This record gives sequence, structure tokens and C-alpha cells, in this order.
Amino acid sequence: MVIQAVIFDMDGLLMDSERIGLDVMHECGLKQNYNIPIEMVRHTLGANKQFASDYYHETFPALDTDRLFADFKAAMCDLARQRKIPLKQGARELLEALKQKKIPMAVASSSGMETIQIYLESVGVIAYFDALVTGRGFPSKPAPDIFLEAARQLRAAPENCLVLEDSVHGIQAGRNAGMTVCMIPDIIPYLEELKPFCDFVKPDLAAVIPLLNP
Repeated sequence: MVIQAVIFDMDGLLMDSERIGLDVMHECGLKQNYNIPIEMVRHTLGANKQFASDYYHETFPALDTDRLFADFKAAMCDLARQRKIPLKQGARELLEALKQKKIPMAVASSSGMETIQIYLESVGVIAYFDALVTGRGFPSKPAPDIFLEAARQLRAAPENCLVLEDSVHGIQAGRNAGMTVCMIPDIIPYLEELKPFCDFVKPDLAAVIPLLNP
């Protein structure tokens, strides 16, 4: 395996935002008097806004999802600006190792571009990345489009890209893109049924460093 580029998911992988996000999304639903179960929110992890909107409407047809996601974005970005959403364990060590090895990096997240920028700026790591790719305008993960776009922007062949993901939708998207996939579990644990989608499973981002080229 020759790694020529590394593509990071953001929420739950690079940023420790998923657990906070579960509660914030639940609270945003309550603002409209909808008690959205945490398990429903978990099902949308790694997916884009359109996927989540369609999924919520199956159970709550009258839910104003535009308002829901606007409230969620405002609350989460405010927390990020207050530096209450930290980097995941080992993130800074891996970013520095990639920089030293001159391996290009991208973030490919289902979040919007403004959110990506606010999160990464809040923890001082945005300068590490050669490309930021938002899921807006692409089919939701597990479709491979967002990762293929990241590879294009990094000028790397998909088969030479390493995808780092924590969600089921994300690892499936990486496999569908023909890339090497490493899962770093967060809220969703690694299960044997996920084996076909994962080349590696690591406990944290620092544990990815030995996979890099000599």
C-alpha cells in the first residue's frame, strides 16, 4: 500500500463533536415540540443534510428540517467558537506526521463549508489541509462522490488514498471510492459486519502513523 494522500472525515473522527451533536440535535427538535430519539440521530451520522431531512420526515412529516438544521448549525458553531469542541485524541500528532512526510491532506465532511472552517479554525489546524470538501452538492455517503472529489483536488489516484472514518456511512463511502479505509470508532463501535468495508481499525488517530510510508 502506497499512501499518497489522506482524507479525513470531520465529525467524530477529527473533531470530538458527535456526542455533543446528539444532544444538541435532540434539543433542536424539542424547540419544535418534536422528541427526536437519539437513535434516530445516530442513524444520520456521516450522512448529509438531505439524507437526514428525508429520514426525519419519514417519522415526523411536519418537522421543519430547514429550521432544525439551522438551529443545530448555529448551536454547534457557537460551541466551536467557544472552543468547546476539541480535537480527537492523536489528531495533532497525526497531522504533524503527515506534514513532515509531505503527504497531502483533505477534510471531506457532510457538514457545510462554513461549519468545517469554523471547527478547524477553532482548534488551529485548518492550515494543515490542502483541500476542504463539503458534502453539499454531492450524494450522501455511502456514495463515494465526496471522497473522489477530495482525491481529485489532492491530485491523487483513489487507490492511493487513505480514508479515515468513524461512521458506517463513511467507511462504506470510502470502500465504494476504491480507497484504503481505516475506521477509528467513535459513537458507532466496530462490529464484525463492518469488516468488508475496513482495511484497518485503529483506536485513535495517532495509531494511524505506523501506516504511513517510510
